[in-house]
Amino acid sequence: MCSPALPEHRPATPWLDRLGMATSTLCAVHCAATALLMGALSAVGAGALGNPWVEGAFLTASVVLGALSLGHAVTRHRSLQPMLWFVAGLMMLLVFRPLAPGVTGEVAAVVVGAVCVVRAHWKNARLLAA
Repeated sequence: MCSPALPEHRPATPWLDRLGMATSTLCAVHCAATALLMGALSAVGAGALGNPWVEGAFLTASVVLGALSLGHAVTRHRSLQPMLWFVAGLMMLLVFRPLAPGVTGEVAAVVVGAVCVVRAHWKNARLLAA
C-alpha cells in the first residue's frame, strides 16, 4: 500500500518579507523626509510625523518583522546571509545614525540601514523560493 506524497512544507514568511521590505522602505522615506523637511512639515501642521513615537513604531515594526521572518526562515534555507544583512541594517539605524554628524549624516545612515534591511528580506524571500 502506497501513501500519497505529502506536499513540501514551506514557511509562510514570503508575505512577512514583503511587509518587512515595505515597512523598511517607508521608514527610510519617513526619516529622510522628516529630517530634510521638518520646518515645512511643522508649518503645514504635519510636525507629528517627526514625533519620536513614530520613529519608534517604524523601528519596532522592522525588528519584529525581521525577527519573525528571518529567524524562522534561517532554519529552512540554512543561510545566514539574510540575517547578516538585517543585523548590518539595524546597526546603521540604532548605532551609527545617532552618531552621524548633522542631517546629511543621519539621512545617509537611515538610507543605508533601510537598504540593508530591505536586502535582508529580499534575499530571504529568494532563498525560500529556491
